Amino acid sequence: MLDVASLEKFDFLNNFVLAAGHNGLSRTISNVVILDHEGIDGDFSDFHEGDFVITNLLFAKNSPQKIYFSFEALISIGVSAFAVKTVFFKELPSEVIELADKKEVPIFLFNDIYIEDVILGITDHLRSSSNYNYYETLLDSFLAPPSHEKQLNEFLAALMNDSAVSLNGKSVSCVYLISPQDIDEFSLQRNINKLTLQSRHMISNASLHILKYKKGILILTFDFPDNIYEFWMKIIKELHLSSYTIGISDKPLNIYKTDIAVERSINSAKHALNNHIAVFKYSDLGLENLIYSIYKDNYFCEFIGEKTQLLSSPKNQSLLKTMHQLVLNGFDIDKTAGALFQHPNTIRYRIGKLKSVMNVETDLEFQILAVLFHNATATTSLDIIN
Repeated sequence: MLDVASLEKFDFLNNFVLAAGHNGLSRTISNVVILDHEGIDGDFSDFHEGDFVITNLLFAKNSPQKIYFSFEALISIGVSAFAVKTVFFKELPSEVIELADKKEVPIFLFNDIYIEDVILGITDHLRSSSNYNYYETLLDSFLAPPSHEKQLNEFLAALMNDSAVSLNGKSVSCVYLISPQDIDEFSLQRNINKLTLQSRHMISNASLHILKYKKGILILTFDFPDNIYEFWMKIIKELHLSSYTIGISDKPLNIYKTDIAVERSINSAKHALNNHIAVFKYSDLGLENLIYSIYKDNYFCEFIGEKTQLLSSPKNQSLLKTMHQLVLNGFDIDKTAGALFQHPNTIRYRIGKLKSVMNVETDLEFQILAVLFHNATATTSLDIIN
């Protein structure tokens, strides 16, 4: 959804001046329309609730009273806001300003840009937002267990714009991109739009499908050479994706296992983010791939949450840091001691304390729980598909 306040994300808003309706910026925009001859005819049947109305007020050039009449009628319909190009009127009648303030409907004034640029900017965002939400819903329908063949087929058919296209024999590979910082929905969609445009002019002429999924960007392809990793590294370079944290599903899978390929790319990206690695591929993930899958289980999340409470108290901060370093250093006591500037015996003592707090006895139990806990708490990235 796009509200009036979100227009500040668009470049054209630098040319806008908010003249009235300051309290209505939370209104939702569902469409953008032009007010022209309707101001003369008085027929506003083509306008609907949520419309963002743009006009140059030509219809009122010789009859300024028509401005109030038109705006009052449109406000009663429930339009979201007005943008007036100040070609014929440098300012609006005071009664129009009072009406907009009273009804809390924003009115913007602008002059130095084309009306068409405003319309295209908003409609492109609304259209792409709708498409991304559609694909995201489809992805959720088969990524959330259990996987459903019907939804997967619907997703693939929609992606290829042809329900009759033969999928037999095709394979899938994908990458998942996590932005360097937490960005809002609008910025994420804008980045995807830019990548989609860039992908159409690549030298490699690769066929890519670029989608929004949760807080990241998913790129799929069904046409790639034998060396998938090299293929994706070329794409990453050509699309200038080095600022992202990237997970690569580098094992070719049958197209009907797209859900698994997507999960693999997401888990690889999470691992890369957790361990401060720019690019990480599934084939190097090993058994940790199974660890990420556990986080979807409600029972496990409740269990790890209880352990988190035990270790989150101020007195246990040194234990918590030690456990994370143990995981990062493969449970090598000497390396962990060096990383923390502690004596190895101090690390051994803390391991004993950790076992006691976490209520485990053997080294194997401790190491398994430490790895699970580390991956669940080392970064907030784990909520990226939740």
